[in-house]
Order: sequence, then C-alpha cells, then structure tokens
Amino acid sequence: MRRYETVFIVNPELSEEQRQPLFDKLKDLVSEDHGMLVKFDEWGHKRLAYEIKKNPRGYYVLMEFCGDGALVKEIERNMRLDDRVLKYMTVLKDKTVDVEAVKGEIEAAREQESKPEPTEQSAGEGEDKGDSESTETGEAQVSETEVPEDTPETGEQEEPNNDTRKNGA
Repeated sequence: MRRYETVFIVNPELSEEQRQPLFDKLKDLVSEDHGMLVKFDEWGHKRLAYEIKKNPRGYYVLMEFCGDGALVKEIERNMRLDDRVLKYMTVLKDKTVDVEAVKGEIEAAREQESKPEPTEQSAGEGEDKGDSESTETGEAQVSETEVPEDTPETGEQEEPNNDTRKNGA
C-alpha cells in the first residue's frame, strides 16, 4: 500500500450543499477500493494564480489517502469527468506504508478534533500576549532594516563599477 496526496480545486460558485456530494463520492471511492482516507482538509476559497475555466478563484481541498495505483486512477478518472472539479494533482508521498502507524495517525487526528474547546480558550489568551510581543519584535525588525546601508552588500555593488572603470582606462 502506498500513501498519496491529492489537492484539487472545485468551482467556487458551488454552495456547500452542491460540494458535499462530490466530497462524499471521493471519500466513498477510497473506502470501496480498500484504501484508507487519512486526511480530508478543506482549505476554502483562494485566489488562483491564473484563471481556470474563467474562474479567478477556487475552492481548495487536500485529500490524503493510502491505496494502490488503481485507486489513484479511479479517483482521477472521476475528477476528470466531473465538471465541478477545475484542477487536481496527485503526488506519491510514500511508497511503503505501515498500516498500523497510519491508523494511529488517523486516531490522533480524531482526538485533536474532539478537543478544540479548551485549547481555543487558552489560545485566545495567548494571542493577546503574542500580539504585544509581535509589535515589539516588529519594531526591532524595522531598526534592522535601517542598518543595511553600512553592510558589505553596498560595498560589493560599488566594486563592479570600479572594476569597469579600470577596464575602460
């Protein structure tokens, strides 16, 4: 069994109700072909580097799964036939996979999803402190950017000019 990662872009004009059947179909394909869905992460709406089918934006999704080459071909065939999918790309992450380790990873991810309430409250308090620290470091970064006038980089830029004068003389 191999581990794959597929990133695909869905038409951004689709509502949640229209996207969900596509996502369910892809998840079912993995389980039907004796694969394991490790991760299904919806990244959301993002701006594309270039227009795809006249869409400047897309809805990005990451699907990480374990299976064989036949499973990858079937998933890509379904994406190619479905007009809701604008682009997709599948990458082989690992040629050999320890099935028990992957199952443990899936369980750990599920446990993290079930515990977000306490971490969100403590993270919210930490964010206030983090903002004040980032402001202090931001001021330090500004002062560092002012210093480069005396760095050797400006001296290196001047040397080629001097070399051209020597060659021309």
